[in-house]
Amino acid sequence: MIKDYDAALTWLYEQKKSHKREDLSRIKECIKLLNIKTNYSIIHIAGTNGKGSTASFLHQMLLLKGKKVGLFVSPYVISFNERIEVNGVYITNDDVLSYTKRLEDFSNLYQEKYQDTIPFFELTFLMALLYFQDQAIEVLVLECGLGGLLDVTNALDKSVAVITNIGYDHMAQLGNSLEEIATHKLGITRPEVPCFTTVDEGLASYFSSYAKKNNIDMHFVKPLISNITMGKDGTHFTYDGKNYRTALKGLYQAYNASLSIAVMKYLDKDYPEELLNLALIKATWPGRFEYVKENILIDGAHNIDGITALCESLRVYYPNQKIKVMFTALKDKASKAMLEVLDTITYKYYFTTIQDKRAGNVYDFKNFTFKPYEIIEDYQKAIDQAILDLEENEILVITGSLHFISEARKKLFEVFQK
Repeated sequence: MIKDYDAALTWLYEQKKSHKREDLSRIKECIKLLNIKTNYSIIHIAGTNGKGSTASFLHQMLLLKGKKVGLFVSPYVISFNERIEVNGVYITNDDVLSYTKRLEDFSNLYQEKYQDTIPFFELTFLMALLYFQDQAIEVLVLECGLGGLLDVTNALDKSVAVITNIGYDHMAQLGNSLEEIATHKLGITRPEVPCFTTVDEGLASYFSSYAKKNNIDMHFVKPLISNITMGKDGTHFTYDGKNYRTALKGLYQAYNASLSIAVMKYLDKDYPEELLNLALIKATWPGRFEYVKENILIDGAHNIDGITALCESLRVYYPNQKIKVMFTALKDKASKAMLEVLDTITYKYYFTTIQDKRAGNVYDFKNFTFKPYEIIEDYQKAIDQAILDLEENEILVITGSLHFISEARKKLFEVFQK
């Protein structure tokens, strides 16, 4: 019997899938059995990087128009509750407990009937759908968990599909070529439903042919973006001839913000420009080019495209400062390729690790660089040492894994709040 919030999370995380997902029949059956109704518009977001920031921008834009907005994202940076929110407020611990108890009973009945386990992510998604139904939301901004075609979030119909970009990540599940990965992401599209994307020019023809073959209303946003600059007040850019600024830093945020503007203008052609600008400034996304202190930042880049985008922004923002990097990555990630890119901007590494069965071997990282490094297995000790070593005109960047920066963020805020 689940008695408290911590026990609820423990039970959820213990629910493992027994076999690789081949279709969406289980989640569709669960939605049917739970009598879940989705009587609201859905903006569905897929892509390799930038999904969370794009979701945050759209969330703010819809809030400023007075809509009751649900937001489902994955993974979280600070707490599980970040996955599910309504009008900017995370689901409470009490609600997580209540819905988990309900889902435990349902899961037991489902297991008995079908001899099949409902895994963690599907249970979390069902919790969100039950919560959004009870909260009577008007619009749902929905982020894919992994891929698109076979992601459980793809069980729902949508009003708009959004694809941020395509890069190499989760190749074991999605394929080893960009076209294979793109096919999974494009799986969220539907005939005659508009799809907005900032996919790179190299894949634009593939997207166009897919759209023609499947009767998709495809909109390419990237060609309309220009004049991207970064300042202390955020990222400035021009989209479709108009100038905007987002408080989120990183050159890549211009693409995420422009994508959001394009979607919002499709949904509401008369959406006021002043509200667009306000939404871009109000939007927050922890763990993306986020400053813990003026000379310490964290970024959740965990694949080659994310690391490349991070380095591009660091070159612009810190042309004259020395950059140190604290790095760890999960063992299924392209650590060698990520470090080769990081080598272009850093002069020293701190290699560390986290308590996770998926964590990469900290001693492998040193084989992928010729730059100076220290290996400190305990990430908390690594952070303490890196802060102690930090000199004037030096920047510390902590990156490589979303799970890692989540833990590092907690540690850093504890250090600087003392």
